[in-house]
Amino acid sequence: MKTTTENRPDTAPDSPAAPVPMTGNLPPRVPHVFDLEYRAAMHRMLDTRSPADWIGVHQFLGFPRDREAGAQFLTRRLSAAPDPERVVLSHSTQAILTVLCTSLVGQGGVLAVETLTYPTMGRFAKQLGMNLVGVEMDGEGIIPGSFQRVCQTRKPRALYTLPTLQNPTTALMGLERRQEITAIARQYGVAILEDDIYALLPPDLPPPLAELAPEITYYMLGTAKSIGAGLKAAYVVTPAKTDPKRLFWPGSGMTYWMIAPANAGVATDLIHNDGADRIICATREETRARQQMVSQTLKGADFTTSPECLHVWLKVPGGKTVPEFVADCRRRGAEVGPADTFLLAGGVAPDRIRFGTGKARTRADLQRGLDAIAGAYFS
Repeated sequence: MKTTTENRPDTAPDSPAAPVPMTGNLPPRVPHVFDLEYRAAMHRMLDTRSPADWIGVHQFLGFPRDREAGAQFLTRRLSAAPDPERVVLSHSTQAILTVLCTSLVGQGGVLAVETLTYPTMGRFAKQLGMNLVGVEMDGEGIIPGSFQRVCQTRKPRALYTLPTLQNPTTALMGLERRQEITAIARQYGVAILEDDIYALLPPDLPPPLAELAPEITYYMLGTAKSIGAGLKAAYVVTPAKTDPKRLFWPGSGMTYWMIAPANAGVATDLIHNDGADRIICATREETRARQQMVSQTLKGADFTTSPECLHVWLKVPGGKTVPEFVADCRRRGAEVGPADTFLLAGGVAPDRIRFGTGKARTRADLQRGLDAIAGAYFS
């Protein structure tokens, strides 16, 4: 399908002289849908809410109507809307994680993470004084035996995991594996910090860990990877109704996790008027088209991904080191990320790189980047 935005002035391609930015894994821009929905939501919000009422006061956990909308939004993954009293609206998943790690893990505490994971967790560990311990992985993510050994020997207070389209490996945890992981967490009293941010694009996914162990799981669903990176709206469902006030208010104010009221209002309107679903559908369609470009351009290469995944996990060809391959890609016109970027808790990084398909402004820019990667791979 030909995109309707390729030749618009506001989607000018990246400079041909600069490498295509592919280290990030943002969702692709879909302005032909997003712009209309966002503008309409903003106008409706301004027409129906008094700015003095929602800008002039603090709402540390989110306004009731925004928490109720969040509960509705969460049914895209949960089988039933949670009690809004268990829902907190924040400006990002990162902000939620800052509060949860501070409260549940704390200085000197141990947080279990996948051996390769979201790099920001390393910065959080240094900032908060946590100790990270890696849990070994396979094609479905966390290996149960490794998690059990970590629980026995390191006694983590919590596990941070991305069970769906894991970053960076693209692993997808099946239902049986999810059941095993939640059973182990229960056995050893380990809280689960489930980051499901990549789960709104693929269809027919296994249920979240929060469905299997709601009493120990803090379930996070952000909008940055499915609606827009700058919307800055993320939701967390806590195990108990008392958790939001206990963990997020008022003592956590210094972490600046509170969402801007305008962003909260727009997110709520997009949920109520189905604009969120229309944007997600457009993002899914564009992501699939871009993944088809990956399959065609890198046919024969050793990589893992899926049609609705925002990133690709590529094995560096034999005879080349990861630094050499990354440098060659950049020289040819693509910025990609080496595996050691995601190695936070010791071990040896695999000979792989991750690149994203969504940050390139247009398909033409993405193709230029893919051609650069293919040139480095097959040369």
